[in-house]
Amino acid sequence: STLYTSIQPIWQLTTMTETTNESTATMRIVTMRVDSAELLIDNVDTYIKIGSGIVLNISFFQNATTEGMRKAVKKMLRLPLLSRGQWGDDHAPESILDLSPNVDVLIVPQANLVGKASSSSSGSSASSIRYNEQADKDLARRLYSEFCQEISIAAAKALAPPPAKTKEEVGQDIMEKQRRNALHPKHMFQPGGEFGESGYSKFDDRGVPTHDADGNALAKSAKKKCEKLFKARMQKYEKALARKKDDDEEESKDDTTATTAVSTMESKSDLSEQQKNVDVTTEIPLPRVLCGVFGNRQGFRCVSSGPTIHCLDL
Repeated sequence: STLYTSIQPIWQLTTMTETTNESTATMRIVTMRVDSAELLIDNVDTYIKIGSGIVLNISFFQNATTEGMRKAVKKMLRLPLLSRGQWGDDHAPESILDLSPNVDVLIVPQANLVGKASSSSSGSSASSIRYNEQADKDLARRLYSEFCQEISIAAAKALAPPPAKTKEEVGQDIMEKQRRNALHPKHMFQPGGEFGESGYSKFDDRGVPTHDADGNALAKSAKKKCEKLFKARMQKYEKALARKKDDDEEESKDDTTATTAVSTMESKSDLSEQQKNVDVTTEIPLPRVLCGVFGNRQGFRCVSSGPTIHCLDL
């Protein structure tokens, strides 16, 4: 289906409630999944446009803070709000981070989202809308500006690769790996071993667990997993033994200089390879973000195949 909306304030149709308890949330966000959308930015005829993506209509509660807004952005970016497919297919909803950079985001300031239906004194049906939980204009303007920036900042932090390790850290990782591989696998599932924290009570003669911490026999899948881990570690252990044997034979020939040179070259080779892996700079795949103008009438139109709406208090 196709959804068109006229050029007028569109979000006076909001989530309303009779409750008198003030919200503890920082902001309310109404999201729309769209195939395309346009937002008027000069109150005349100039629009900004996005393709397939999501529209975020946002409003702030009166007790909103910058810290609360940042937490809301961090959570919102990870929520499964839209999907790649069509309604009814097998595509599960994904988050903005999951779909980046193949997703557009349009941010629209909509102060009226925090309105509440107000009952008349006679107890009849709602006859007006109250905005007493709405942030004042200056606070809302500042938080809106910060929100528009925080979307990209938070996305960049979440999607950035881990920081490159120093040469010293890489060297320590290599030494720890060599130390671990030199240990017999029979200790790996014992308390203090690499997988000992899972808790096992009985083992076979190889050291592979047969019973869990409560004394129950391991399920077939759990036992299979332990066998796989043991086999992989045993292969590394045997390679470490073979390497040590070669080193011992070299030492018996009193060829210390040559052995040291080979060992140094191997260490440098490992270090270089590890360093190369962590020093690669990858461009961060950020979503494309466009923002409306605070205080404008927010003329808006869109095309959406649905489903369209989520209403979130964050």
